[in-house]
Amino acid sequence: MTKKSQILRVHGVSIALDEPDDVLVQRVAKKLKIGKEHIDDVVLVKRSLDARKRPKFICTVDVTVDQVPKALPGDVGPAPEPIVPQKFTPKRQERVVVIGAGPAGLFCAHRLAEAGLKPVLVDRGEPVEIRGRHVSGLMHRGELLEDSNICFGEGGAGTWSDGKLYTRVKDVRVRHVLETIVQLGGPEEILTAGKPHLGTDRLVALCKAFRAMLIDEGCEVHFGAFVDGFELSHGEDGVAVRSVILRDGTKIDGDRFVLAVGHSARELYLRLDESGIAMEQKPFAVGYRVEHRQALINEIQYGQWAEMPEVPTADYRLAANFGEGDAHRGVYSFCMCPGGQVVPSATQPDGVCVNGMSHASRKGHWANSALVVSVKPEDFHAFPEDEMGPYTGRLAGVGFQKAAEKRAYTLGGGGFIAPSQRLVDFRDGVETTELRKTTYKPGIAPGDLTTCYPAFVIEHLRAGLAEFEKRMPGFNTNDAILIGVETRTSAPIQITRDDETLRSISWHNLYPSGEGAGYGGGIVSAAIDGLRVAERILEELSELVA
Repeated sequence: MTKKSQILRVHGVSIALDEPDDVLVQRVAKKLKIGKEHIDDVVLVKRSLDARKRPKFICTVDVTVDQVPKALPGDVGPAPEPIVPQKFTPKRQERVVVIGAGPAGLFCAHRLAEAGLKPVLVDRGEPVEIRGRHVSGLMHRGELLEDSNICFGEGGAGTWSDGKLYTRVKDVRVRHVLETIVQLGGPEEILTAGKPHLGTDRLVALCKAFRAMLIDEGCEVHFGAFVDGFELSHGEDGVAVRSVILRDGTKIDGDRFVLAVGHSARELYLRLDESGIAMEQKPFAVGYRVEHRQALINEIQYGQWAEMPEVPTADYRLAANFGEGDAHRGVYSFCMCPGGQVVPSATQPDGVCVNGMSHASRKGHWANSALVVSVKPEDFHAFPEDEMGPYTGRLAGVGFQKAAEKRAYTLGGGGFIAPSQRLVDFRDGVETTELRKTTYKPGIAPGDLTTCYPAFVIEHLRAGLAEFEKRMPGFNTNDAILIGVETRTSAPIQITRDDETLRSISWHNLYPSGEGAGYGGGIVSAAIDGLRVAERILEELSELVA
C-alpha cells in the first residue's frame, strides 16, 4: 500500500433495508480490501433503492483512508473536488426585473441579490399562505381565481405537486439548488437520496422561507402583479424593454428583464405573439391521470417484500415508443405521485385540467400518474380552429391544450368536475357507468374519454397500456380509473434566445428562462436555468465577458 491519506469515491455499495448505516464501513472495507482501521470517515453521497429481487439500497460514498490500495476496483476513484459557486463583484448597479416567482425566478433573484444587486421580483399570483386558501376554494367549492391557483402564485406550479427534485440535467448547479433548499429548512436527506422529493407540505413552508431570505438580501417582491404588456424602445442596439406594464397600469422600469413565467402563462404568450417576439412551437405531451391503489403499486414493484416497514412507498416510470424518425410517438408516465391525490390545475373558467400532488410522507392510500402521448407541432391543428380560441399560428399548441380542456369541461358537466373512465374500459372501448370514489375533490363523472382528444392520442395511449402491462403485470385493472385531462406537461412554445448570451434574439435586454420559456422541465431544471441566466448577467456586470 501507498502511505498517503486520500478521499475515495466508492460506488455500488449495497446494504439491506433493515441494516444500520454503520454497516457501510464494513462493506467499504471489504470492497477496498483493507482493514476497517484504515478508514477514517465515510460520508454518504447518494443512496438509491434497487427494487429488483429483494429490495436493497445501493450507495455511493466518499471514504477517507489513511492508506490507498495499489489496485482499486473499477467503480472506485478519487473523490471530486467540492464545487464552490463563483463569486461575482458587479462593477455597476442595474435594476433587474424578474417576472415569475417559480423556481427559475426565485433562484435567479437569489443569485442576483447575494451578489449585491437589488432585483425586483413580480408574480401575477399570491403568496403561498393566501394562495393556499384559493387552491382550497377550487378543490372544495369549484371556485377558480385565474391569477391564484395551482399553476399561478408563489413557488410556481410545482408548489402543489410531489415536489420531485431529481433531474436528468447534468449540471454542477444541481448541488447548489439542493443545498439552498436545505439551508431554508428542507430535509438534509435530499442531498443523498437517489430520487429526492419534498411534498407539498414542505414546499409551502420553503416558499415562505425563500421569500424572507430574498427580502433580507434586498430584493423587492410584488405579488398580484399581472404583467399585461411591455414598453419597448428602439435604439442602435435594437429593441429593448424599458418597463413592464401591469394590469392596473403601473409601470415597473428596469435595465434588464428576466422572463420566468410558468408553462400556463397563456395571456402573456398572446401579448408576446402580438409583439412579434421570436418564439417557436415546441412539442409537449397530453393524456390523462391514472389513479391506482398504492398497495397494488407496492405489490407490483416489491412483490413479497411490499409490506416491509422499511420499504418506501413505491413509484414507477413507464415508457413505450412507436414508429421511427418523423413517425416516432412516445407514450409514457409523467409526474408520478406515490401516496398522493389528483388535483385541479385549471387556469381558465371553461376548461378542466388535472395534475397530481403528494405530501412528504407519501402515506396516502392512492397512487396517481399522468399517462401521456407526445404531441408535435404538426399535430397542433388536429382540433377544429373554433375550439382553439385565440391561440392559433405560433400558439397553436396552446390552442390544442385549450380545446382538450374545454371538451373535458363539457363532458364532466361543468364546475370543474372531471370526466373519468375505468382503465380497462378505456382500453377496450367499453362504456363506464359507475365509478368508485377518488381523491379528486371537485368530483368525477363517467364519460367517454376518447372524445377529449384526436384519434392518434387515443390509439397510441391504448397501445402504450399494452406495453405497460408487460412491464408491470396487474397495472391494467378496472379498479384503476383515468381522470381527464392532463395537458400542461410542459410549455408548448419556446421563446428563442441566444445560446451564449441567453438573451432574447428579439429584445436584447430580455432573458427568457425556465419552463414557461421552454428551457426547463421540473423544479430543479427550471431553477438551474434561472441560475444560469443570473450568472450570465453577473458576468456581464462584473465585466468578465464582453
